[in-house]
Amino acid sequence: MSKRAVDNLIEKKVNENIVNNLEQKICYYKDPYTYKMANLSYAKFLGKDPGDFLDEDIFNILAAAEAEKVIAENIDIFVDKKIIEKEIWTKNSRGENKLLLIKKIPIFNQTGDVENIFCQAKDITNHNILENELRRNRDSLKRIIETIPDIVFLINKQGDILDLWTGDESKLLYTKEEALNKNLKDFLSQEAFKRYKEKITQLFNQNESVTFDYSLIINESRKYFEAKMLNLKNQPKKPKRIIVSVRDISERKENSLKLKKLSREYETILSNVENAIFLINVESGKFRYQRLNSFHEKATGLKTKEVAGKTPIEIFGEKVGPELEKKYRRCLDKKSSISYEEELTLPAGKRVWLTKLTPVINKGEVEKIVGSSLDITENKKKEREIKYLSLHDEMTELYNRRYFENEMERLDSSRKLPVAILIADLDNLKYVNDNFGHQQGDNYIITAAQMIKESIRGIDIAARIGGDEFALILPETDSDEAEKICNRIKEKESDYLKQKNLIEIFSISIGYAVKKSEEISLEEVFRKADKRMYANKAKNKSKKK
Repeated sequence: MSKRAVDNLIEKKVNENIVNNLEQKICYYKDPYTYKMANLSYAKFLGKDPGDFLDEDIFNILAAAEAEKVIAENIDIFVDKKIIEKEIWTKNSRGENKLLLIKKIPIFNQTGDVENIFCQAKDITNHNILENELRRNRDSLKRIIETIPDIVFLINKQGDILDLWTGDESKLLYTKEEALNKNLKDFLSQEAFKRYKEKITQLFNQNESVTFDYSLIINESRKYFEAKMLNLKNQPKKPKRIIVSVRDISERKENSLKLKKLSREYETILSNVENAIFLINVESGKFRYQRLNSFHEKATGLKTKEVAGKTPIEIFGEKVGPELEKKYRRCLDKKSSISYEEELTLPAGKRVWLTKLTPVINKGEVEKIVGSSLDITENKKKEREIKYLSLHDEMTELYNRRYFENEMERLDSSRKLPVAILIADLDNLKYVNDNFGHQQGDNYIITAAQMIKESIRGIDIAARIGGDEFALILPETDSDEAEKICNRIKEKESDYLKQKNLIEIFSISIGYAVKKSEEISLEEVFRKADKRMYANKAKNKSKKK
């Protein structure tokens, strides 16, 4: 096979891999039973809007039987932590049968557990039909080619046909007897015959055979042929004789034209798809970037002309480059697709990407790697915001009761003792709400929270566990240190009252207790601290009386 043919084959494989792995219909699963989101293509396929999928139960989207299959498959991914790839026939919203290539990719959290599932589906119905048709045509043509040899002509320098041989005369434009009385110009177009005469001159000026292509209209269809000419070494003064072997290359030519057309189509898709696509050459175990698509250049600020032929270290430096090479090498060693999340600082800014690497394998060796990156920066930002809100009190920005109870459970088995629990309750909140309004009451709570935040250490955990109640976990804290923290809070309370002249209104009641041995639970310590807080509250009330 010629180098050009090999290059064409490699290019075809690269393009096929790019197209086959483009995420066309996309959805996220929040957990095995719930959608997180779906893009427009996925939603339209099911006759819905993208908004219908936001945190929606799968049973509310799909028919019961199909939903059960999807959920069972999702559970397997959460348990096995493996990518699932399959082809399925299914009906779209118009009732049409479609063949989909589906890939489900687990998205891992920092602990290595599956957090979400990224699903992509590609409609390969037409491709499947075309592939089957091409396979049938290829098999038929193969049987034909095996039984029919080339047509061989014997001609003179002027192009007169002196003789011919073929295994099937029905393929000739004329009968053999008619053809023997004709010249090549009777077959060829004026342009093709001119090219033939140029090749004849070249043939007699060298010792090697020459080849030229031409085409004919046969039965209203254009056919392509390859003619290979060999000069027969005749004795001096003998007429020149030439052997011409003609082969029908219509299939090869048509495939070449199809490939060029397909390559243009692939290039159009590659240039317009909203995924950052990059191509890596693998040479002797080294990775060098070959090209980026238009979206990649726009989204990252990198340019193909700047990265082409360079290694990850040359582009990203000694810190980030080796980490990228590790991922590329993992794809190379596995000889299969891998997916991962990465945060990169690029010319266009810092972004978070969901990247998939797919190897291009030729004769058992990885020659290239196709990368497809999806920008998930905003998704990750929203996830962080949701996580923050799930663990914090929105008004005070302290931790909430849920987080406090989880930390109580976690630290209860800790051997790092002592651990103190401090309970603080805001006095007179009802009075403030009734007499000054709930907005002033909110400010009252926020002021108390700020005092607590400014009084504790970095290792301490402060939470708002009720309307006017705060709880603190003070790791590795004895009674003396807990007392100091209480005093700091009361000092800030005193300073605040001096500034605001609210001595009779603003007041925080505090109680604490300390866990000194593993035999005592933090729950018991919490109850002691709460009891002491109420004792302090009663004391504060008696003082006011």
